[in-house]
Amino acid sequence: MERYFQIKEQLPLRERSYTDQQGQQKVFASTGFVLTDGINTVFAEAVGDMARALDQQKPDPKVLHLVEFELGCREWQDSQNQRRFENSVRITKMA
Repeated sequence: MERYFQIKEQLPLRERSYTDQQGQQKVFASTGFVLTDGINTVFAEAVGDMARALDQQKPDPKVLHLVEFELGCREWQDSQNQRRFENSVRITKMA
């Protein structure tokens, strides 16, 4: 999916170490963005090499950016065993 957004806020790059299923040490990188189209506001996250590239690039918050993204949904149960849902927005490209 693509949409034009302006950047309201770019959060700092975060890198976290973890061990994958084969026992290898890996680093997970992510950068969060608060984006708006003038009506809607959404939190989106870039991960991996895209997060590192956008952290270096520091996109200009004064202009509109064409953002390509993927939407996801996760279902989980809270402490009272109620079904809960969480949406995620992952940035795959920003120009």
